[in-house]
Amino acid sequence: MRLIYTNENRIMVLNVKNVLMSHDIDVTLNNEFASSASGGLAPFDTWPEVWLLNKDDFDKAKQIIDSISHEGNLESWQCNNCKEENDQSFDFCWSCHAENT
Repeated sequence: MRLIYTNENRIMVLNVKNVLMSHDIDVTLNNEFASSASGGLAPFDTWPEVWLLNKDDFDKAKQIIDSISHEGNLESWQCNNCKEENDQSFDFCWSCHAENT
């Protein structure tokens, strides 16, 4: 087994686990419910972790995780109607509701 991903946000860890499993990579979760022990342990030691069951899947899994991370770093866009900056995830301007064209 080999650790491939950890994060303090449980949702992020579960997302990585699900994406890897959808690519037929066998993984397991450790520390899924360890946050309640954060008083007796260092907080970092209680973060949920995704572990690969087959260490030969490491390179493929790392590429998949990197692609997930880069999707969140896409550029924002400026509304043609009101010139407001919008996050890349918005299809419509948050200010004037004009469609991203």
